Amino acid sequence: MDLVAQITAGIKQIHQERARRASEHYGSQVVLPHLLSGAATFDALISAVRELSRIAPDDCDIFIKVGNISVLKARFIEPHTFSFEGFNQEGHHSWIVIHFSQLHASVVYLPKRGPSRVITTFSNAPFA
Repeated sequence: MDLVAQITAGIKQIHQERARRASEHYGSQVVLPHLLSGAATFDALISAVRELSRIAPDDCDIFIKVGNISVLKARFIEPHTFSFEGFNQEGHHSWIVIHFSQLHASVVYLPKRGPSRVITTFSNAPFA
């Protein structure tokens, strides 16, 4: 291969490598917002509550527990914040607002506190 062909091939390879890197960079930027949001965590909480509701005894309530709060309503405030409304161990109305990356939650069933079954509800509607 002559010198001009080698230089041309080298320049072409440089441009192809730059295009590949730009494509990878663009792809990572597209997926990054989803990875840095609480959407997957919110979906997992919904799935866990549904699954436990399906298999738990009918005479039990189904709650997400966050700290000492039994959650009545879980709200996702896009892209990364959760607001959990419920009651604490003393029965007082309580809220927890937390970044998804700091969340430690469990889904539990407990004996019903009233005549009808209570199951944690979900919303991603903004506050009114």
